[in-house]
Amino acid sequence: MDGHDSEDPKQSTADMTAFVQNLLLQMQSRFQTMSDSIVTKNILFIRSAFRYN
Repeated sequence: MDGHDSEDPKQSTADMTAFVQNLLLQMQSRFQTMSDSIVTKNILFIRSAFRYN
C-alpha cells in the first residue's frame, strides 16, 4: 500500500482546496505584475512618442 488509503477524504479535500487557492493567488499576483509592467511600458512609450513630435 502507498499510505494514501488511510487519509481522511475531508482532509485531503481541504489540502487540495488550500493548494488550489494558493496557486490561484500566485497566478493572480503574477498576472497583476505582468499587467502593471505592460501598462508602465505603454505609458512610457506614449510619453516618448509625444516628446519627439
